[in-house]
Amino acid sequence: MGICRDCFDGKIYDEHHQQYENLDREIIRLTEVSHFSYEEAFKRAIRLYPAVKNCPECNGTGKIGD
Repeated sequence: MGICRDCFDGKIYDEHHQQYENLDREIIRLTEVSHFSYEEAFKRAIRLYPAVKNCPECNGTGKIGD
């Protein structure tokens, strides 16, 4: 089993979610102002704005089979 490279812990953006714009702005703020990595910013921001869905590549597990 390997780590899925299309997502972070099985989650990806849900561009149709009502909080998507807020999530996007928060990630930008965390990466530019607070100097978090994109992955760290994504994981922090989804706690406030859960505009995510399960990754279709790994079915939300974050892992893919070999």
